Amino acid sequence: MTERNYRILKFRIGLIPSMLAACFIILLVLIWIIGSTGQRKLEELRISADESTRAYTKRLKLAIDIRETATSTISRARLYHAARGIGIPGPVYKISLNRSKFKLGKLLDEGGKLWSANAETLPAEEIAAWRQLSSVAADFWTVIDDAQQTAPLELKEAIKQANDPGDVFIELSKIEAPNAADPLEKFFQKRTSLEDAADQLSNVISAGLQKSQDNIVRIQTASAGEVGRRKWVALLMGLIVIGFTIWLMRSYINQTKRQERLKQEAQGRLRSVFDSLSDDIVVLSRQGEVLDVNQSFLRHFKISDAELKLQDYRAALAQLPEIAAFVAETMNGNESTHRQRRRIELKANSNRTDSSLLDVSVSPLLVDEQTEGRVIVIDDVTEDEHVREELRRSRTLSAVGQITAQVAHEIYNPLGAVRLNLDLLEMQLGESDEDIRHTIGRLKRSLEHLSTIIMDLRYLTRSRDPERQPSFVNEVLDDVIELAGERLERSRVYVKRSFSPDLPEGKYDEQQLRKVFLNLLINAIEASPQSGEVELQTRMISRQEAETIHDVRSPNGAIVISVIDHGVGMSEETKRRLFEAFYTTKRNGTGLGMMITQEIIKKHGGRIFVESEEGKGSNISVCLPV
Repeated sequence: MTERNYRILKFRIGLIPSMLAACFIILLVLIWIIGSTGQRKLEELRISADESTRAYTKRLKLAIDIRETATSTISRARLYHAARGIGIPGPVYKISLNRSKFKLGKLLDEGGKLWSANAETLPAEEIAAWRQLSSVAADFWTVIDDAQQTAPLELKEAIKQANDPGDVFIELSKIEAPNAADPLEKFFQKRTSLEDAADQLSNVISAGLQKSQDNIVRIQTASAGEVGRRKWVALLMGLIVIGFTIWLMRSYINQTKRQERLKQEAQGRLRSVFDSLSDDIVVLSRQGEVLDVNQSFLRHFKISDAELKLQDYRAALAQLPEIAAFVAETMNGNESTHRQRRRIELKANSNRTDSSLLDVSVSPLLVDEQTEGRVIVIDDVTEDEHVREELRRSRTLSAVGQITAQVAHEIYNPLGAVRLNLDLLEMQLGESDEDIRHTIGRLKRSLEHLSTIIMDLRYLTRSRDPERQPSFVNEVLDDVIELAGERLERSRVYVKRSFSPDLPEGKYDEQQLRKVFLNLLINAIEASPQSGEVELQTRMISRQEAETIHDVRSPNGAIVISVIDHGVGMSEETKRRLFEAFYTTKRNGTGLGMMITQEIIKKHGGRIFVESEEGKGSNISVCLPV
């Protein structure tokens, strides 16, 4: 994934929580609008219904009061007129009648104010019923005085038969209506009209109240239906928002998983690259704590990752105090963005057997252009310096070798002539010339040593591949012991043969192998004390052991030849430089023997191994494939 795509993905993932919050806010606002609208409508409906019901109830109560008061007034008027008609004094009935008339008049005045003031808003039927009642009530007062002059006989009889003047009105209901010509006829007609008008007004108001309540129920039903529809709309919108939210969440989860997977893949790649580097890398925090190390560092210093994490760099680099001091200098300095590099030589001590040369660089750990720590890179250049040194040495040897080859060629032939003349001179001497013979012997030994040097130089300049022939290694070693017989006698060193009788026949260059093992045997003799012992040992190993232990590829197994002495041994420096050209610890050595030995063994496909300890002797083993 490119940096641009990664930023786009990160931006989209960052928008998802905002979009989710917006969706939930929209859903909550929608629910609030629907709920508040429904609540407001229902509240308005309730207030309207309460006001309408109270208004109708008030008018209905007023109409009922008018009807009851009118009925009571009619009864008291009949009673009053009846009492006067039979000659009964009527102050009491007059007072009662006047009270009823006053109450009725007051109710009619209240009704006039109510219905007249709201004539445009109240129902037409109700206004007509009120006007009818008002007209009938006005006519009713005019006929009351006319009716008091005439009293029917039935009324007189009713009054006589009544035990209590207050019960006279009970008997009045038994009296039949008078004739139309009678003044009381109008009274009865107006009374009936007043009662009918009062009933009509009450009935109209009751019908209006019922109609209003029915209308309220209808409006409530409609409002409930509208609220229900809005509820379903809200539910649908909620489902849409929830669906969109689920889609966003799934998208967010998928993108998060993808980002996490890409992050893990990137971290895995970086970790693989980090651990694959051959240089030792240590990452420190701003405070100097170890945040991370690569596998190369752990392998070199044989410690676990858990032992280093969150440990101070001084403890982590305890084995490398020189490097720790350099890191301390960079940590105490300013927050520089430049890399600091230094070549540090580690001296050999109790923890390190060899000295080494390290290139140490300390770079700032940058996070968003801010220095958050240090990155230490340790590069062991010891081997590289050795290679450079060997390259320089090889170039020097190459130049020297060309000159040496010419010198060796020019010296070899005169040496043969000198040897021949010494032999002739020795043959011409008599028995009395013992001193001269002794001198000639010393010259021959010096000439032999010089010839060996010349032969080694000629081998270096004209090395050849092995001329392989069927050979038995044990027989080659017997020949080597015989060739070194004179040295063995002079040094009084005993050779112990520990040969395996089951060695197979192999194809080797016997002349080159004799040179190899003769050189190893002579070195062992010279390193051994007088009357010491040198052991020659041979054994057969399997293919698996040859490949895994000795790094020698041989499908038929390999032969291991060991030359073991108990002499002075070698120092670490000698073991490290044993196969270098011209390096020797002998007073008269050339420093070419072990180098030639290694070259011959390599050309046979074998390996040579050195085990030695100062004061305890050496074990030089040669592994040759069969």
